[in-house]
Amino acid sequence: MQLPAELWLRISNFLTQDEVVALVGVNLTFFNIALDIRYRTIHIETWNSKSRKLYERLRDPLPASRVQRLILRPHLSLSNPIRSESSRPAASPSLWHRLFSAGSSSKAQPPPASKPAPIEQLIESLILVLPGLVNLRSFEAEVWDVEEGYDLRPFFRSAWAAFGPKLEAVSFGGRPKDFLQFVESEPNIPACTSLNLQFTHEMDTAANAATLVILVDCVAPYINSIALQLTTFKVWSWSTLDLSALFLNLGKFPRLTEFHVRAPFNRAFTDPAGLTNLLETNSQTLQHVELRLNPSGSAMDPSPEQRLGEWFSSHQSSPLVMRDLKKLRLFPTNSGLGFDALLMYLERSANTLTTLAIKDRYLSLEEVSTLTTLLAERESALQNLRLHVRVWSPELFDLLAAKLPGLRSLSLYVGGSPGDRAAEKLFFAKLRNGTCRQWTLYDIGVWQGGFEVSLSTMRSLAACIPSIRSFWNNGEMWSDSKNYEVGFTHI
Repeated sequence: MQLPAELWLRISNFLTQDEVVALVGVNLTFFNIALDIRYRTIHIETWNSKSRKLYERLRDPLPASRVQRLILRPHLSLSNPIRSESSRPAASPSLWHRLFSAGSSSKAQPPPASKPAPIEQLIESLILVLPGLVNLRSFEAEVWDVEEGYDLRPFFRSAWAAFGPKLEAVSFGGRPKDFLQFVESEPNIPACTSLNLQFTHEMDTAANAATLVILVDCVAPYINSIALQLTTFKVWSWSTLDLSALFLNLGKFPRLTEFHVRAPFNRAFTDPAGLTNLLETNSQTLQHVELRLNPSGSAMDPSPEQRLGEWFSSHQSSPLVMRDLKKLRLFPTNSGLGFDALLMYLERSANTLTTLAIKDRYLSLEEVSTLTTLLAERESALQNLRLHVRVWSPELFDLLAAKLPGLRSLSLYVGGSPGDRAAEKLFFAKLRNGTCRQWTLYDIGVWQGGFEVSLSTMRSLAACIPSIRSFWNNGEMWSDSKNYEVGFTHI
């Protein structure tokens, strides 16, 4: 069928990605769209026959030029075994079989597995591919599984030479010694505006002094050297590493709009003064803040949460902290101090806040009422809300509809387990007669006991709130995929 390319592009907007890929042979438009889908994001994790074939394809400029995001997470200890090729010659594959197939379709019994190749083969083969990634914009490397002592600097230098000047986002995760190699490779990333650092380290107290030197004399100066260009800065720690010295040595970020930190507060911030300083000195530009500072061990001992609540409360004397934010994502602790500090933050940003996610604290109906009353009838109406609630009830929905009539997306995490059929029937009978029928909510997602509620329950909700047209931020009401939070970016 001869139709303009613009019309085919319009048609593709109504198809899922899998449906578009299935139409790869229809015409050139679908071929190009499918190729973009297939190669937009590339994951490199193990060295096996499948990854070798991927490397071979990426030596071709046609697919290589489509790659926009490269994710390197070598897990060589978990590598799939490399299987030797059959001695039987194979037929020459078609072009899109080479471009789109995941690997050989042969069903013959494979030969015995051979020993996984060392990391040198994975890295050296990837280095050969890097020059072809001419449109790469995001580069992520997590190297904590790479054996200690392996020199990653040649690989990073090859990456910076190949695509460093075009990178807009860089994410790096590893041990402190890996960060030393990362910085020593002299990243050439002048266009990078988003930096994500993820820390882990061995449980070796003898290495603490050396780690401190790396954080203070290596990592902090490097961050400061590119601070002028950063609009997004993320720091995550999956260990007991104390990041206090790192933050105490950071300067100002003149263009910073997003800041995310995720780390156990009682381990990562024995001195939180540097973290407070970052929030305060960059308050004029910050619009989006995420503080996931859940203390470790707090389930057994509430004192670490108390200390975190006290730190939140200390910002009463720092009026610039959390002022005029558009997005806030926060674990406020389960203490009264933490909840009061949350109200303080919301008061400072109530006129600008459009997205709010309160993590891991299950709120009572009274607490939800306090929050929503503070946010009601403000200049910039809240658009996206995520809450953990102890129970869900018709009263909860009526409250949200009355206080936040302009809310567009709601994510609810409900404590406990689902009720019986009779309780559910009574719930929806009350909800149908409530005030939320006039609510203009567009999207909703509900989880209970750690799982998504059933699709039938979601449809019953939509029948009670007729404006709903989307489940779990999918833009529709029939897909199985779930987007857990709307309004937040991830590198």
